[in-house]
Amino acid sequence: MKSIGYVPESFVVKVITCIMSEADSKSSQDDLRRMSWFRRLLPRRRSRPPKKRSNLWRLIGYIKPYWLHFAAATACGLVKMLVPVAIAYMIGEFVNILSLANAGKITHEAAWGQLRHFMFMGTGVLLIAPVPIYLRSSLAARATQEVVCNLRCDLYAHIQKLSHSFFDSNRSGWLTSRIIGDVEAVQPFIGRAFVQVWMSIGMISVVLGYLFYKNVHLGLISICMVPVQLLIQRKLGWKVQENACAVRDRLADLSGSAQEKLSAATIVKAFTGENEEIQRFSDSSSSLVDLGVKNSKLGGLSEACMGFTRISSQLLLILAGGYLALFHSEKVSIGLLLQFIMMQGQIYMPFEWLNEMQLLIAAALGASDRIFTIFDTEPEIANKPGAIRAKRFTGEIVLENVTFSYPSSSRKVFDNLSLVAPARTTLALVGPSGGGKTTVTNLLNRFYDWDEGRILIDGRDIRDYTIYSLRSQIGLVPQEPILFSGTIEENILYGRPGASFEEVKEAARRAYALEFIEETEDGFNTMLGERGVRLSGGQKQRVSIARAFLKDPSIIVLDEATSALDSESELIVQQAIEDLMKDRTTLVIAHRLSTIRNADQIAVIDDGRVVELGEHEELLGLNGIYARLCSQQFELLPETWERYKNGEVHDGSRVTSS
Repeated sequence: MKSIGYVPESFVVKVITCIMSEADSKSSQDDLRRMSWFRRLLPRRRSRPPKKRSNLWRLIGYIKPYWLHFAAATACGLVKMLVPVAIAYMIGEFVNILSLANAGKITHEAAWGQLRHFMFMGTGVLLIAPVPIYLRSSLAARATQEVVCNLRCDLYAHIQKLSHSFFDSNRSGWLTSRIIGDVEAVQPFIGRAFVQVWMSIGMISVVLGYLFYKNVHLGLISICMVPVQLLIQRKLGWKVQENACAVRDRLADLSGSAQEKLSAATIVKAFTGENEEIQRFSDSSSSLVDLGVKNSKLGGLSEACMGFTRISSQLLLILAGGYLALFHSEKVSIGLLLQFIMMQGQIYMPFEWLNEMQLLIAAALGASDRIFTIFDTEPEIANKPGAIRAKRFTGEIVLENVTFSYPSSSRKVFDNLSLVAPARTTLALVGPSGGGKTTVTNLLNRFYDWDEGRILIDGRDIRDYTIYSLRSQIGLVPQEPILFSGTIEENILYGRPGASFEEVKEAARRAYALEFIEETEDGFNTMLGERGVRLSGGQKQRVSIARAFLKDPSIIVLDEATSALDSESELIVQQAIEDLMKDRTTLVIAHRLSTIRNADQIAVIDDGRVVELGEHEELLGLNGIYARLCSQQFELLPETWERYKNGEVHDGSRVTSS
């Protein structure tokens, strides 16, 4: 993947950027005003705030490593575009030769010899022309795909490195639209517009050079409407770009909403919300209709204006050129006038091409703004200078006077929270919903950084460790197992990529998953579908536990790992979890009471504070929050509650969770 480079500004690039409605900063306008030829094209200072131009140069920075490919594609495209110019030149010479022969100034034999000479030249042009056409397409396509791939991969890699808070505030559908949709919107600019700009510059330069060389007066007449054409493009370009940006933003919102609802299809159907969602999607889609129609109207208006200026210029050239050919034939021949008329289109045509591509260019510039806005987002959680790679933890966890509030809220989740989990022991975290139990595990993984205090593992602040080495030694078994749409083996391998098949199989055996895996038709190669939809809840959880076994972490976090399972699945999963907990420091959040009974410590967290701490029997004897939660969860008769406190009731018992 290529890094974003700096591309120096040049005068030519400034001019073309102006044509594409991008050079709107005050400094660029002042530079162009110094050119008398453009003096009247640019409006005086606008009240509109200047837009950033840096993102355009950053995008071009991705193109820079492939400049040879684009230069070769541009050269081939220029050859292709000059074929009509060569044909126009030869036709003009044909007419001049015939005129001289009919006037008796040269013999017919000499005229025929010259005609055959030009005919051979035309045949050579016809035979050679397909080669640059093919090369132009293939070279540009290869370089464009490489640039787009690098940009997309860099964007995805950057998003993966962003902090948890970034994903809290941005929907997955919105991010997918950035990675896929916006990068695709940039592709036409790279593959077509970028090359077309340089081809157009070359075409205009060659044709103007020839026309002015032949006759300065006719050359000036040929370009007399160019300033008007540029002014029209300048005026309409703002509206086209703003409208294109609005379309992309609306599409991103629509994409995010659609993905959110499709991923929750079960809930939509369970609450019979299909019709409401269809109507909501239809209303959102209908809002795009007006924007699309507006785009078409702007495009049609621009096309009509371009056609008017081109035809007007041709009429002026015919009128003035006809006058010169009649009354000053020694300066302007019929053949020369014909060349001017035919070549004049090659001056205005590049501007019309740019006009047709304005929607693509505007969409690309708007998309690049959104893309580089993400690139400019820095991870809130990063390795501190001098961070070390953590060795294998023994697993002692200490929270010292930790104060924390989430970035999106000013409410303190923790206020001077202190907690200790000795190495290779089990600490259960229970308490009312919203008390902050899951937040402890989020801070332990450094998904967020706390405001005050310290969190230590093996006596060292976890911020001293590199993030990767810290998280690689913490295993997570969540309430809702997250599986990917690959095979069972690929999902288990996510715990430790590169592990052998035998190690994967052993992890599945220890997680009590081997039996059901081998009963499937394809075994470990069974495709799971999105989020493991082809497996039951208990099977998915066992695959998740197998992943944790393969990772072999020093610390295990069990976040309500069995609360969503039926009793039969829960018993199997519970046995796998107990095996996983052996010889590891384990944090259990609102797990089954049989596990909590055996925990070395149970911490009751309420309103961000540890209000009760001790073993199971101790906390029941306090008749405090822990005892109340147990009683409320079971809803037991008094005599059954007494049996439970005496240890006679175990299975199927749970504690409320956050």
